Order: sequence, then structure tokens, then C-alpha cells
Amino acid sequence: MKITVVASGSKGNATLIEFQEDQYLIDCGLSYKQLTYRLEKQGKYLNNLKGIFITHEHRDHVSGLRVLLNKHDISIYLSEGTYKGFDKRFTGDIKESSLVFLREEEIIDFKHFQVLPFYTYHDAIEPLGFRFIENDESFVYMTDTGYFPLRKYDLIKNASAYMVESNYESEMLLESSRPWLLKRRILEDTGHLSNEDSANLILDIMGEKTKHIILAHISEDCNLPLVAKGTYEECFKLKKQELDKYNVIIAKQYESLNELIIE
Repeated sequence: MKITVVASGSKGNATLIEFQEDQYLIDCGLSYKQLTYRLEKQGKYLNNLKGIFITHEHRDHVSGLRVLLNKHDISIYLSEGTYKGFDKRFTGDIKESSLVFLREEEIIDFKHFQVLPFYTYHDAIEPLGFRFIENDESFVYMTDTGYFPLRKYDLIKNASAYMVESNYESEMLLESSRPWLLKRRILEDTGHLSNEDSANLILDIMGEKTKHIILAHISEDCNLPLVAKGTYEECFKLKKQELDKYNVIIAKQYESLNELIIE
């Protein structure tokens, strides 16, 4: 399994995931030109793109979908609620034959891997996260969620790699010039995870197989990469865990990350 994070943040999200020769995207919230440019800088070309997994309908996750679908005849994996929430300015008219509706905890089998969808908690219609499974390895992708309930931890426990949002630092958010209604939306259970919430979630769900942690969707206004990682270090120390044992990666808004191989 190979993962290339192309963009992560409120201005656009996209990740390429590869299983042997087959390519899939997770979200497409940036232009096709930017998507392909950033991938080409990593030596990646969308020559064998089979499908795209959509987490939810917000613009920063789907704004490039219309052009992508014009360029590639691919399947779209998403919840029915997300499809109903699509803005056609960004998605265009989608062929019904290309749609594959996903439901929580219903595993989908592919040629080289499986996907376990699960609900996240965000102010979207029916948002999803995904656990990609290839043999004994798995990758959990979960951004844009205000919290994740203990009763569902088994869905995401002990993955080889996690990509989870670490959106804001609480004091920076509260002291920012953002309108109070926006602050409240972010802080709610259907908003985003703070650095501390993100770290504590990872501490609860990681296991002996866990090797990689990607911190995603970091706010440009209310967070900093060093602050996010510093909070993780503090939370790990409190639980007598060593963050240095893990490959911690900060996802970026304006440039792609190097390929991460999970094996």
C-alpha cells in the first residue's frame, strides 16, 4: 500500500492511495491542474486511476471532482447522503452507473484490498472515514470530525497507519479574530478535532501494529505544525508513551508529501 498526501487543509484535500498497479483518490478538493502537477513532482501519474472515495460534500473535498470525472471514467465511492449534498457547480452531472454507495461497517472487497467505511461526526449530511485493508496492514483515513465515540473504537483500532486531523490549538482558536459562530461550529461535536483531542484519540486506538501517524487538516490561522506535534508529545508523555517511536508526519496544504509505503 502506497500513500501520497497531495493536499490537506481548509483550502483543499486530496490523497492518492495505490494497491499494486491500481490507483484510487481520497477526495479531490483542488484543481485537476494542481492535483496532477503535485503528483508529477512525486513521479506519480494518474495512468491507472480506478476510483475516488469521497468523505463528504464540503467544497474543500470535492471542488475538483467535476474536471476529474471529465478526464477519468472512474467509480465514485461515497455515502448516499454525501451524494445528495453535492453542489453541481463542483461535481457536474454524475453518471449514476459510476456511483457506489457505502454504508457503515459494510466491508467492500476490491481486487487487492478491502475498505471498511465508518461514520464521522461533522456538519455534513453523512460523512465517512475509511479503513483500507491490504493483507495484514491497514490505513485509517479520518479527517473532519468533532469527536469519535468509544463504542466505535474497534472499527479503527491498531491500524498500521493513521491520517487523522489535528485541526486547531484551542487557545489560538478562541483568541483568533474569527466570528464566534465559526468558533462554536469548530468546537462542537460536529466540528473538528483539536490537537489535544487528536492526540488522545490516537493514544486510545493505536496498537502494536501502528507505525505511522499523519497529522492532517492543520488550520493556517489557529494552529502551527510545531504546536500540533508539541501537543502530541505532551499527551504521549502524560500516558507514558514515546512519540519518537512512531513516524509522525505533518500533512501540508500547499505541497504534496513524499510517498509513504505501508508494508
